[in-house]
Amino acid sequence: MEKIAFITNGSFIYWSSIILTLAVVTAIAVFVALYSRRSGNGLAICLMIPLSIASSLVLSRFIHWYCRADSYASMSAAMTDYSSGGYALMGAFGACLLCACALRLVRIVKNLPQMLDCMALAGGAGIAVGRLASFYNTSARGMVMPENMGLPFAWQITNAVSGQVENRLATFMLQSVVTAVIVIILLIQLSGEKTGKRTYRDGDICLLFLSAYGGSQIILDSTRYDSLFMRSNGFISIVQILGAVAVVLAIVVFSVRMVKNRGMRPYFVSLWVVVLAMLGVVGYMEYHVQRHGDQALFAYTVMTFGILILVAVTVLIHRLGIRKIKKASFAR
Repeated sequence: MEKIAFITNGSFIYWSSIILTLAVVTAIAVFVALYSRRSGNGLAICLMIPLSIASSLVLSRFIHWYCRADSYASMSAAMTDYSSGGYALMGAFGACLLCACALRLVRIVKNLPQMLDCMALAGGAGIAVGRLASFYNTSARGMVMPENMGLPFAWQITNAVSGQVENRLATFMLQSVVTAVIVIILLIQLSGEKTGKRTYRDGDICLLFLSAYGGSQIILDSTRYDSLFMRSNGFISIVQILGAVAVVLAIVVFSVRMVKNRGMRPYFVSLWVVVLAMLGVVGYMEYHVQRHGDQALFAYTVMTFGILILVAVTVLIHRLGIRKIKKASFAR
């Protein structure tokens, strides 16, 4: 159920729509602030914003239709009538990436990794705000929690079927808080450029964001009762799959750079063994919690520690790859 904010001329304006609009405005403002300061490419900004908004609507709706076809009369109805229905956030990620690549192909954007850094932080800021829209509907929630538990872990909703008030895990709030923390940490990292203490290459901020955010979504999306699944696989959500891909992508890119800049060292193997072990632990715990819901606290605690170790190892590998570059640059 959606909570109505205003009724004007027979039209309903919902609180969730207002929050999502504010989220888009936040993402645009952060992107403009970061990218204009770093590149000064006004043309790219003017083209990127409308292109990404339009393509995000289309791709997000298409993915939602694919996962929830029973919510629409047909594919045609889903793709032509945007007055109702849902959207998949992963579609916005994909659409923005495609738009950025297109602008790079036509040479309007000169430095694609630099733009991706700004887009990642802007998208994260938008997500942190946009997730709060779930205060006004029943989306992005999990298991029933004790009555004495409140925010940020639980929030009450009214069950549309039984009419009973339920205190459920506030997954949306956890997603908002975690994403905001990731963005703040990376913004502090980005500020090192201004002070002359830069410890990253263009594109690294984006990869670090994807690693941390993707890892968090492997856990948090598992708790949702409205996750989106592939039609051929009703066990692991698409968000979890993409989150794992993001984590692995960052590790692979940073590992290649680490070996390239430092040469192959025996202890690198131990880092990769830890990565594989933690991926295995997280994967097994996801399987375990699906079979033993009564042990959710144990499973998600183990998954959280596994993801934290994965992110920590990713940051370590990133640092090992950068340190050699910094020393070489100082020597010159």
